[in-house]
Amino acid sequence: MSDPVLEVESLSISFGTTRHRSTVVHEVSFAVERGEIVGVVGESGSGKTLTAMGASDLLPAGAHRDAAKWVFDGTDLLGADHRQRSGALGGKLAVVFQDPMSSLNPTRRVGNQLSDTARFWGKQSKPQARANAVEQLRRVRIAAPERRVSSYPHELSGGMRQRAMIAMGMMSTPSLIIADEPTTALDVTVQADVMELFRELNETEGTAIVLVSHNIALISEICHRVLVMYAGRIVEEVSGADLAHSARHPYTRALIGSVPSLDSDLDSELISIPGTPPDPSRLPPGCSFADRCPLVTDRCRTDRPELANGVACWEVD
Repeated sequence: MSDPVLEVESLSISFGTTRHRSTVVHEVSFAVERGEIVGVVGESGSGKTLTAMGASDLLPAGAHRDAAKWVFDGTDLLGADHRQRSGALGGKLAVVFQDPMSSLNPTRRVGNQLSDTARFWGKQSKPQARANAVEQLRRVRIAAPERRVSSYPHELSGGMRQRAMIAMGMMSTPSLIIADEPTTALDVTVQADVMELFRELNETEGTAIVLVSHNIALISEICHRVLVMYAGRIVEEVSGADLAHSARHPYTRALIGSVPSLDSDLDSELISIPGTPPDPSRLPPGCSFADRCPLVTDRCRTDRPELANGVACWEVD
């Protein structure tokens, strides 16, 4: 039986004033089941990060959110004020950002920053919170955690800082972790370590994870289900296991084809997607991918396809 930890229906995000407002995320609907890892993938500007931040109540200043449904861990957030939303999200939703150096306070020791979470949301005493911080750093495989709790962020490597951010999120035993491009600034070996850490947390704790990335190869390795976004809309929903071989939307197939693998013919050129994405605030009347699509027809330019049976395209079954 379906038991989603997060449900969002018809989420739209816009910027500007009431008279002059530009919509950049258009009526996105999705759910995340408990214990599920969901990937959100797409080119830069596709709206994937704004969608994740809209669901997390972390939109930047000036952004406007509209939705028909927004439920987290059984709490209806649409009817809640800011304080009520903070109470519902603060202890059960963790967010791991792309750059841990901009998320960690450079003037405070790492252990104190982790302890704050446990003391505020978990109501733990100072000694309990510090012990918890040491344990969480150990769980994310940071060596000598008893010593590292006294370190400042600049004393940690990039991979260690990202692990510390994950540890901070786990301080209050979250139901859901949203990770926004968590491996972009890391080298390939550390990327693999961080992905394995997410997988381990999911398997051992049952923590649901939303993983936002432009790296479709990385997404396919860890995610149970993948949402593909283009120009502020979801254009395909596919299982992670089927992504590489059974993707149907021309945009998804082009993304997969543009990533080299060990089996790639070294003498052949990589697939590229011609043109550029449209301005999400000024979308054409039909399919937003029409000008770049090899399967385009006249209908594609006039009628916008809705997401049906996992894909939004007139030309695929």
